Amino acid sequence: MKIDASDVVVHGRFWRFVQFPLTRIIIATVALAVTVLLLQWIAAVTQFKPHSIIDGALATVVTIAALIAMYVAYLGLVERRPASEFGMRRSAPEFAAGFLLGGGLFCLIMLILWLAGVARIESGAGWSALWLLLFGALELGVLQTLFFYGIVFRIAEQSLGTWTALAITIVAFGVAHTGGPGATPISIATIGLQAGSLFAAVYVYTRRLWMPIGLFTAWNFVEDGVFGVSASGHTEQGVLVSRFHGPSILSGGAAGPEVTIVAFSVCVMAAVVLFLLAIRRRHIVGPFRRERAGIDEAAVAAS
Repeated sequence: MKIDASDVVVHGRFWRFVQFPLTRIIIATVALAVTVLLLQWIAAVTQFKPHSIIDGALATVVTIAALIAMYVAYLGLVERRPASEFGMRRSAPEFAAGFLLGGGLFCLIMLILWLAGVARIESGAGWSALWLLLFGALELGVLQTLFFYGIVFRIAEQSLGTWTALAITIVAFGVAHTGGPGATPISIATIGLQAGSLFAAVYVYTRRLWMPIGLFTAWNFVEDGVFGVSASGHTEQGVLVSRFHGPSILSGGAAGPEVTIVAFSVCVMAAVVLFLLAIRRRHIVGPFRRERAGIDEAAVAAS
């Protein structure tokens, strides 16, 4: 079979275009959005509403499986590599560590606000809807981790290095929270800096996605399901109900405790510690020098 040299050139140019970082970010983001829309369409057509723990668990498993399958397919078709960051070895302990870290940090924030006399914690809706909030937090945790750290941060880091990718992700994380009630330039910047840096630090430290998923899940679940506070402007009633008063720098105002100076300090300090540990592991990537940074995702996953 004779191969035309022009076909090789065109294919080579097209493949280089596909492999360009911004192109890959767009392709992966579109694939993720299509998957989410498809899942929402199926739920609307079937009029599915979970009425039991089994129904909710089944819906969550299907949703998470679809999201991960999309990500794995993207890596295989576009980046031509296995999803080492989703390897099952150590997945359970890494998810548990992230869950404990996220839940622990938020409990620490609430404890400090309570001791400062800013937070008042009362009885809420009880345990009846707790499982539904947990499933929702888990789905959101997978979705947010895939987009911000499986796609945006990871791909940007390969070309621009860890610190530039961190800055990009902080901006993206803040922009994603601009539509919530009570959002202000200060609250947007605060959430972007503290949460964007904390979750990035967890990913860089492990070079895998299970611990960030656990952290995302626990943060949202403890905030909504346990303490019943406003999460980025969206109020849920959980086992408890938390009310805040005082200056907005301590109470968070309409945006909730996520944007308080206490949350900012706790999250940034945790991020600094994790980044220092990541530096000791030689997990920091320099711009355009991935192969020299000692980062091999498959080797990290297998270690």
